[in-house]
Amino acid sequence: MIEASDLTRDYGIAAEEIRPHPGGFNSDGWVADSRWFVKVWRRGTPEDLDLLRTLAATGLPVPAPIRTTAGRLHAIADGKPYAVFPYVHGRLATHHDWRPAARALKRVHALEGIDLPAATMDEPAIWPLREILDHPWIADRRDVLVASIDRLERAIDRARTKTVRQVVCHLDLHGANLILDGTGEIAAIVDWEQAVIGPREHDVWIAAEGEHLEKFVTEYGAYDLDPDHLEYALLARGLRDLAARVFNEVDCPGVDTWGFRRIARLDSDLARFRPFCR
Repeated sequence: MIEASDLTRDYGIAAEEIRPHPGGFNSDGWVADSRWFVKVWRRGTPEDLDLLRTLAATGLPVPAPIRTTAGRLHAIADGKPYAVFPYVHGRLATHHDWRPAARALKRVHALEGIDLPAATMDEPAIWPLREILDHPWIADRRDVLVASIDRLERAIDRARTKTVRQVVCHLDLHGANLILDGTGEIAAIVDWEQAVIGPREHDVWIAAEGEHLEKFVTEYGAYDLDPDHLEYALLARGLRDLAARVFNEVDCPGVDTWGFRRIARLDSDLARFRPFCR
């Protein structure tokens, strides 16, 4: 837990109230005096903080980390790195907020001159699933899993032969990473840790997470998407989220919700995307 003394020592902030706030898969969150959001990484070191400041400088609604009294973008408390951001008041987006979400994605993809690594389709977190097929969380559907991994490999082979438009990709632009203001517009786009330069399809797949896929993609404005990159993105996300839960042995229900259910609807999702593909 972050203490008021940590903020005073590292940031010169004299906070009177610190309350917990939902974090992410690899982070915990706290709010200080309803003015500051404190993100604490459970493992690893934050690597995207300079990027956040760069994105904010473009005018994109991205909360930028404030500097410590020593001029750094993060500090250490109780052995864990943490950063402080201005707190953004609003609500998390839902699947019904498809219009502002699609507009936000289009705005991200229009960015130019952002220095990011190139996307790959290596998927090192997925291939080791073949070695733990007897894990009790997946053993009853091992055949489905093996077939899905094999299908992913074929999709990657096809996608790698394609030349497609390359853009700034967030790679995780779901509702929990979009904060809306009181008018329903985007107040903040958060969690850029996976950002790369890659195919639009590696972001646009998110339209399939709700019932408004067609409206989302129409609002986004694409009618020339590549079906192989879409198949890769849809299938890889389901397998990646499944693998993260199995290997870390957290959120057993999520193996079904974010893994097997996505895999089960893959073909129907691709059919819905087909009118928007070249």
